[in-house]
Amino acid sequence: MNSSIVTDANIAVWTAIPDPYGLGRAHMRRIMEREVIVPGLWLYEVTSTLYRHARGVVEGQAWLDRTLPTVLALADEIVPGSPNLALVAGGWAMRLGQGAAYDAFYLALAERLGGEFWTGDRRLYNRARQVGADFVRFVSEPVS
Repeated sequence: MNSSIVTDANIAVWTAIPDPYGLGRAHMRRIMEREVIVPGLWLYEVTSTLYRHARGVVEGQAWLDRTLPTVLALADEIVPGSPNLALVAGGWAMRLGQGAAYDAFYLALAERLGGEFWTGDRRLYNRARQVGADFVRFVSEPVS
């Protein structure tokens, strides 16, 4: 298995705001210590989530201006979409039975890289494991 990993936006965002599992920011940072490669949609997901959080924070614009660059810098490489990646993601979306193909891009990229995909989405994790995606890891798993 490749030492590079793919992570969803949740894990990156949870380095800046509390996670719903109570694992803490340090745990999220440990996951992100390896070479992190993400699909282009990760940018939009991270930005949207941090923006929603900033709307509820005093001096939200200043918070977002400080936090967003730090979180985005956690990705070592951002892979733009391509027809090939879209085709593979479409296949994953079908196997997973998803209503949309967004999450499937993460699996497609991890599969292409031969690396792990770390997610904070329990339903996605469970379904991916059910269909044989043994390279998918859940955020609460120990970080090696």
